Amino acid sequence: LRFVGVRHGAAVIGCFGGLVSRTATTMVFARHARAQVDLVRTATVVVLLANLVVMLRLGVFALAVAPRIALPLGLVLGGGLLLGLAVTAYGWRSLGAHEELPMPEVSNPTELRTALGFGLLYALVLLCAAWLEDVAGNKGLYMVALVSGLTDVDAIALTSLHLFNLDKLDAGQAVTAIGLATLANLAFKTGLVVFLGGAALARRALPGLAAIGLGVAGGLLAFT
Repeated sequence: LRFVGVRHGAAVIGCFGGLVSRTATTMVFARHARAQVDLVRTATVVVLLANLVVMLRLGVFALAVAPRIALPLGLVLGGGLLLGLAVTAYGWRSLGAHEELPMPEVSNPTELRTALGFGLLYALVLLCAAWLEDVAGNKGLYMVALVSGLTDVDAIALTSLHLFNLDKLDAGQAVTAIGLATLANLAFKTGLVVFLGGAALARRALPGLAAIGLGVAGGLLAFT
């Protein structure tokens, strides 16, 4: 950050914060924005970028786990990525050169506890998704996607891709489940911005978050 300055530093923290923990990054910068009004613009860029990184992560997951579904999933998530980047770019250009940029305090993402916790969550989501898909069909799977997506998109995404590889889901079902989980997670992050960041951050960040959501929702409607 000392070398790149505030404007580029916001992009760096937003991208890497999104890789480590979108929830932690959103919470930390929302609190900073409420405590220091001068950091609202910086926090806006960081929060939006952190929540855009998930689109790229899901694309990488699809390429690695189920390449056949990568293209349709990319088309659905691409709308949210493009619209969100457009709004974020506008906010990034407005950053000044003299704001201090706080660093979020996050734990090491490679810790054994974190890895085991995600493994347990993934197993639980996989079990619930398979069971509800048998009992309630698509509606059961989509219900799991909406609920689990509130806190973590990765687990339901990997579950859907795994079930797609086993031919238990078709491409439409898997993409819809991942899209719904993404929208649920975005809604949760929006709530964090509103309740933790206050009105000033909400006014700046909500248009970008809404653009991401509209892009994903539009992609889902077009795909289905």
